[in-house]
Amino acid sequence: MLNRNLMKRITSVGLATVMLAMFLTGCGSEKGGDTATTKDKSEAVTTPYGKYDELVTYTVGKNTPGSPRFPDGDTYENNAYTRYLKDVLNVQNKNTFEAANGDPYKQKVSMAIATGEIPDIMTVDAATLKQLVDNDMVADLTEVYKNCATDKIKKMYDSYNGRALDSATFDGKLMALPSTQCANVPTMLWLRQDWMDKLGLKAPKTLADVENILQEFVTKDPGGNGAGKTIGLVSAANVGGVYGGLYQMDNVLSLYNAFPGQWIKEDGKVVFGSTTNNMKKGLEKVSELYKKGLIDPQMAVRKGDDITSLIVNGQTGAFFGPWWAPDYPLNDAKKLNPNAQWTPYIAPTNEDGSVTAYTQNPASEYFVVRKGFEHPELLVKMASVINDKMVYEDYGKQELMDYIKQGVDSGVRPVNILINDYNATIDMYKNIDLALKGEKDPESLGADKGNYEKCKDYLANPNSPSADAWSGYTSRMISPKLMGETKVNEVNPVFFGQTNSMKLKGANLQKLQDETFLKIVTGEASIDSFDDFVNTWKSTGGDEITKEVEQSIKK
Repeated sequence: MLNRNLMKRITSVGLATVMLAMFLTGCGSEKGGDTATTKDKSEAVTTPYGKYDELVTYTVGKNTPGSPRFPDGDTYENNAYTRYLKDVLNVQNKNTFEAANGDPYKQKVSMAIATGEIPDIMTVDAATLKQLVDNDMVADLTEVYKNCATDKIKKMYDSYNGRALDSATFDGKLMALPSTQCANVPTMLWLRQDWMDKLGLKAPKTLADVENILQEFVTKDPGGNGAGKTIGLVSAANVGGVYGGLYQMDNVLSLYNAFPGQWIKEDGKVVFGSTTNNMKKGLEKVSELYKKGLIDPQMAVRKGDDITSLIVNGQTGAFFGPWWAPDYPLNDAKKLNPNAQWTPYIAPTNEDGSVTAYTQNPASEYFVVRKGFEHPELLVKMASVINDKMVYEDYGKQELMDYIKQGVDSGVRPVNILINDYNATIDMYKNIDLALKGEKDPESLGADKGNYEKCKDYLANPNSPSADAWSGYTSRMISPKLMGETKVNEVNPVFFGQTNSMKLKGANLQKLQDETFLKIVTGEASIDSFDDFVNTWKSTGGDEITKEVEQSIKK
């Protein structure tokens, strides 16, 4: 993340706005009113950090995290974040409903929409946003965004080249604020460096290099697990299609321009990436690796925790994972075995050293304001405070720091909107690097000062660091540096929403895909069964969904 302090931006207020504020707030009188009060109230509704004179209570539809870890006495309506927002803006949330993330929350949202009684602020998915806009139930945020978003917030949204805000824009009007999802690729091949050194193996570049390393790991057992007990590469059973995730095979599939689960364009036509001829070629290669014994032979039955235990216990020496893999699962691996040395590599690469990767949805969810709410600017103001002021100015406040140390889930915030620069991870690395070199004030790092301290701890004892110091340095300095130095050929999917037919048939089609791909990879089905899968996918809803996606894109 970019880490420089931001001066408060004061927006000038025109005469008409002042008069409107006087009318709405009752500031005027036959004697001319209180000019100072009028100015204060105008500033509150037209600037990012302007504080309301009177307490503003707003209702929220709260999606709750699985494990909030509240300190005793705190609740979703009274915690460090609600108290902070009250101190800065003089606002207080009242939760209309609270429900766990996922289906329970979606059901509450659906019920609220059906009754026409939605809260002042809530979070929704793309399909629900469109429904709310079509039914004229949410406020136009175009003007309040211009006035109440800080320069840094606008810059972070702009870093997505319009893709984030455009997804929340209808007929030229901004109807929601999206939470952003920054660049998280390329994922890397994480290898046991101590095993490679023991076997005299060089850094991999090509897929052939990777295969050679895996073959050496499996046959020569550098970890001393016993003959036949060392696993080469671990993999999730779904094979691929989880952007920037752990244990996916997308790095191999992308060599064949195969992008499972993504709506892309091929030869000018919209296609589902799981059904292309390139996908068939990619699956055939992954199946070949499995047949050679280079991929975990039990991949079909292992869950996430089972795979992680193989890494932590030293039974495998390779996995594909993102830049944050040192924090999980490798932190636990280092604690159990401090001598285990894990190193990230950008491999396999294309012939020119680049990698090809699909990008993710720039917007993970949307925050909307009920049409008719007296303070539509409040959402934008809270987004600015939470993602700018709190991160870069007030991160050191004791109560906020205590929450971080105690592991309180950030989802307890009344409005848990996350706005990041598209290149936030690489920016984070660059700024921490400057601070370590003495070329940047560590205090200017904001919330990343804690990561800077971990990096300092590592550099003070690089030969025998603690697991936390090692993971902090590797995830903030080593892997992001690799990301920044790698040429990524980005493939931008053309659709991330959900159509009507997807709601009805998507789950069955996903099950069909997962079962077919796993059978092909493990040899239970031949590669020719891929053609049968495509035909079945198309005839049982795929063609219908494709038409709906094409229509949505045209709109």
